[in-house]
Amino acid sequence: MADDRTDVLQRALAQLQARWGDRIIAPARRADLTPLSTGFAGLDAQIGGGLWPGRMSVLLGHPTSGATSLALRALANAQHASGPVMVIDLARQFDPHLAGRIGVDIGLLVLSRPPDTGATLTIVREALGNGALGAVLLDVSEAKLSASAADVRRLSQALMGSQAALIVLAQGIPSAFDSLTDLRLCIERLAWVRQGTDVAGLTARVRIDRDHTGGGGRAVQIEVRYGEDG
Repeated sequence: MADDRTDVLQRALAQLQARWGDRIIAPARRADLTPLSTGFAGLDAQIGGGLWPGRMSVLLGHPTSGATSLALRALANAQHASGPVMVIDLARQFDPHLAGRIGVDIGLLVLSRPPDTGATLTIVREALGNGALGAVLLDVSEAKLSASAADVRRLSQALMGSQAALIVLAQGIPSAFDSLTDLRLCIERLAWVRQGTDVAGLTARVRIDRDHTGGGGRAVQIEVRYGEDG
């Protein structure tokens, strides 16, 4: 009987999504899940507390914009709150030294470098269903990540059942997954923070291009400080 009701529900959802698009349906946020803090209280306050588990958050920014620093800070917070995290490095740009300086525990990080986009999507789904990860970071940067309608459906299903926040780091909007994007932030570096001749961090403007309410346009300024690696 329960299986019959589930089948009816899935058919109804599929009909709604076929007519109105994937974003018309969003899973209810479970009471036992809390948002993952970005590490910046002002930004968290503007986006409903942080990056939500079971949702896709896209961080857009060019190299040195601060987008990578923001993503790494979120990973460090995920480790502090719930343990291991995973980086899926399609862009081949992960820098463990920078990650360590921002607070990521490399000993609690799983790094995957997929050979192609097909393998990438499979690894993302499996990571989301792992149950032991607090966050999954997919770094595509300039890589072209295409997906079929079936790929999008499978990823949507993986997100719905996941306790991990999915963070996508990209330079341009990954249109293949636009319908699944719960939060989209555009990051622009304003200035380097220096101590003498050394770069000690950066300040950046974070524009909220989309949030879970469908709104956007607000902006927050953040300052990322680099600590000592290790």
